[in-house]
Amino acid sequence: MALHIKTGDRILIALIALGVAAGALWFALGRADDGANAAGALVVCQSKDGFYRCDPLGSSVSYTVGTPGTGRGADVDAGENRISIHDGAVRVESANCGNQVCVQHDPVDAPGEQIVCLPHGVVVEIVANEQDAARLS
Repeated sequence: MALHIKTGDRILIALIALGVAAGALWFALGRADDGANAAGALVVCQSKDGFYRCDPLGSSVSYTVGTPGTGRGADVDAGENRISIHDGAVRVESANCGNQVCVQHDPVDAPGEQIVCLPHGVVVEIVANEQDAARLS
């Protein structure tokens, strides 16, 4: 028994195949662009006092961001967030805030992603280039 495909069915199959190919190309180009953006990406860290520091995403560095206390005395409720940049990703290793949301956040590794510690007013963000970092400061 021979299978007979009508002209309309052939057109439909061709359109579906074209759509799948276009989607695969779009995905492949999008992934290549992400890699290019991440290559020169920077990690910008800001506290409630303003700009703290900026490091390349490809660096291997850890540092502590200290924020002033809000209670009586200089050390009462003072904040400390330990930031770590390794293997093309950044994370908050530790913090002395009460909720630990920033510590439990997955590491970030792409421009536009950020980790925020609301109790201490610390924002760690990945930007695509130096101009974006200057705009944040």
